[in-house]
Amino acid sequence: MRAAAAVPALARLMGQPDADVRLAATQALAEIATPGALQQLERTIDDASREVRVAAVRAFAVRVHRPALARIEAAIKGKRLQEADLSEKMVLFEAFGAMCGDGGIPLLDGLLNAKGFFGRREDPELRACAAMALGRVGSADAIDVLRRASADKEILVRNAVNRALRGGAS
Repeated sequence: MRAAAAVPALARLMGQPDADVRLAATQALAEIATPGALQQLERTIDDASREVRVAAVRAFAVRVHRPALARIEAAIKGKRLQEADLSEKMVLFEAFGAMCGDGGIPLLDGLLNAKGFFGRREDPELRACAAMALGRVGSADAIDVLRRASADKEILVRNAVNRALRGGAS
């Protein structure tokens, strides 16, 4: 009962300007992991601090907190993702793959396999992350999407696809 009582106080700390304070509150809410604590964490997906964002998304992936799926999907589609480092991208896609099920396959397929204007594809890091997320989905449809990309020219993408096909995405 004490942990649940701490949630409102920790939620107030999420508004502090100091990123270290927000990170500590995020980690505490992730440990409490009640539905109310996880709900408070949802807004941290857009936090200014990379460490806070990553800690929150990792908590959602571990707990498979589906209410955060829409925010994670928005982060994947958003502009901030282009500026994120590879580890943050991986955390976002891992969480998305763990929660989205077959409903997320069209988005991931588009990132991995679609060609844009002038036949250009997405950034190889982004495509590799999409492959790993598809491996987390793990359904027959996700495997079919991965197989279509198994001979990709980009070594980073091809390695991620092969790892996801072997079940190493989780």
